[in-house]
Amino acid sequence: MSKRKRQLESALKPQQQKAAQLYVQNEWNELTGEGEKKLTMTELAAEIGVSRSTLFLWKADEDFNAYVAYLSDIQMHGMHDEFNRSVIRAMRGGNNGIPSVKALELYAKVHGLVKNVDIIEDRREGKPTYKSEDDLRQDISALDEMINGK
Repeated sequence: MSKRKRQLESALKPQQQKAAQLYVQNEWNELTGEGEKKLTMTELAAEIGVSRSTLFLWKADEDFNAYVAYLSDIQMHGMHDEFNRSVIRAMRGGNNGIPSVKALELYAKVHGLVKNVDIIEDRREGKPTYKSEDDLRQDISALDEMINGK
């Protein structure tokens, strides 16, 4: 067990840990289409052995949410293979036989083959003008008078 997981679990009661695990699994079942149908909050609460209002109170708790986020991240890391398969399928033409330019671009970015570079051009005429220190002091004094009414 990782240090982070132990730390997160130590802030929760065993029943809260179970609730977080069931909550995340319930959400992932809906997203992936795997497992049983998504349970309502009332059904989840009943399975955990708490009231619906208790479950909502836990969902508002920072420690509970941190543990839910951790569990969700673990689930997400398990999707790497599916992500790679989907990108490769799209690069090879997917359903319509035409390679996806977006999939090729995504592949190139993920593997560092393309770097995002922003070029900013200054198209102003002539050289930029800069104020002297004395001019800046005068401007600051004028602002100070406006603000403080001196």
